[in-house]
Amino acid sequence: MEGKRRKRRLWPWLVVIAVLGGLAAYNYWPGEPDKIIISRETTYILGPVNPDGTVNYVKYLDDKYSQGVTAENNAAPLLLRAFGPDMLPAEIRYETLRRLNLPADMFDGNDAKYFTKWKDRARPAKPGTKGEGDANDASSSAPAAKDEDESANEPNINEVLEMLQAGQVHPDLEAWLASNAGPLELIRQATTKDRFYLPLVSNSTRPLMLDVMLPDLQRFHQSAVALAARAILKMMRDDPAGAWDDVLAVHRMARLLGKDTPILVTCFVASGIDEIAARAGIILATRWPLVAVQAREVLGKLNALVPATDIVRTIDEEDRFGGLDAVMALSRGADVHTLLSEAQFKRNERNKLHLDTNRMLRDMNSWFDRLVKPLRLPRFQGRTEAQKAFDDEFKAFAVQTSNRMPPLRIGLLKFGGRLMRQAMTDVMSDWLVCNMMPSVAGACNLEDEAKMGYEIETLAVALACFHAEHGRWPGQLKELCPSLLKQIPADRFSEKPLIYRPGEKGYLLYSVGRKLRDDGGQRERIVGGKVVNEGADDIAAEVKPMEATSKPAASQP
Repeated sequence: MEGKRRKRRLWPWLVVIAVLGGLAAYNYWPGEPDKIIISRETTYILGPVNPDGTVNYVKYLDDKYSQGVTAENNAAPLLLRAFGPDMLPAEIRYETLRRLNLPADMFDGNDAKYFTKWKDRARPAKPGTKGEGDANDASSSAPAAKDEDESANEPNINEVLEMLQAGQVHPDLEAWLASNAGPLELIRQATTKDRFYLPLVSNSTRPLMLDVMLPDLQRFHQSAVALAARAILKMMRDDPAGAWDDVLAVHRMARLLGKDTPILVTCFVASGIDEIAARAGIILATRWPLVAVQAREVLGKLNALVPATDIVRTIDEEDRFGGLDAVMALSRGADVHTLLSEAQFKRNERNKLHLDTNRMLRDMNSWFDRLVKPLRLPRFQGRTEAQKAFDDEFKAFAVQTSNRMPPLRIGLLKFGGRLMRQAMTDVMSDWLVCNMMPSVAGACNLEDEAKMGYEIETLAVALACFHAEHGRWPGQLKELCPSLLKQIPADRFSEKPLIYRPGEKGYLLYSVGRKLRDDGGQRERIVGGKVVNEGADDIAAEVKPMEATSKPAASQP
């Protein structure tokens, strides 16, 4: 009897334990991630779709940017020959070559001559060192170790242009250009192509945006400086056709890089390259007179150029895709603290969090919609104010998110399993937004500066043409229309007419720049390691009444 009573008392507890055990198993058992809803509000694009139901953003972009590309119109093979194997990260190098139908051994052999960056150029060996006087010794072509005083005295590469603008030639410049003559010719040829396509390669089983690696963009920037510097040297030696050919090549390089590479940082580099071209073009147009026929030819080529970049579109699509892809990777168990790799993905796929993936995708899209809204405003001042308001709001949101994520709270939410699904989704969604939203402060301003520089350069060439045809400078810019220009651009920053001050023997033309402050056509520069006109940011072209056009001493490269 006692045993029966004991069994009667135990079985309710066993039922309770079984129920609690079942609930615990349900709450903590790693389940399959949500089925992703394919729509504009969640995935933004509708395909292609991976076998696991996620969207393959890498293939979408690769298909988009490879459309219409052929072996004949693609600049990539020539640029690879010019820059060498270091143009591509080692992890994707041979897959990139395979997909471009290029030989895997194209970089083999020590006799290849690739573009060398300014800091990598060879220095003469010191007396008593190995390789002294032996040009064929491999060690003599390697960068020599720099003393601290040599490194301190070496100018920033942008100072090379500043020196040329002042009529001075850096003592190492011509040797650098001569050593890069072959690669620079390949680069110039590449800029005559219509497209620049490098395959987007991801080494993960499921292609991931965060896995895509970029080429060495510094090589593009330094080769642009080299071509711009060479253009000024050619003009010093009475080769205006060759000089403008190099400047236009730099402009075209900016457009190849900005149009066909779907990453925001490449837009920054492309804008910088376009600004380098404009600076060199302004120097050519203001320091050396052009004959009318030549000026009209250059002006026609400048007017035919399309905008180099579209930063807002890049943010709205490609950077958005990176954020959405990170959400889907996180929902599949990946660790987004690091650049995702196949090994990392496999290691974490059994440790899936209980997250509302579709809710997180909508959150990410919502923030990107809000990010690009002020960037689309056409007026500089209104856009700047709206962007600042968004930035202030986002900073407050980031601080709030950080305060909501102490390790103890995150641990408790993870321990809560499915019961804490919504709370965990809130925290992880906000955290991912804070980490994946691009920093676009000044992004459009940088693009505007490059475009304004190009427009000032175009006006400078038009003014040179007018002077060649009429023997005087126009009293007003509108005299350039319609014979030379269809219309006169306004100042992109003040949204007022550009400041133009003509004289009998020269002129001053400028934009007030993003600070909206009239600095009299001056711009901050670094000359000899010292800052000149600190804080000034006007974008100007000027022909001084007594402008010296004498040629600085420079040997023929």
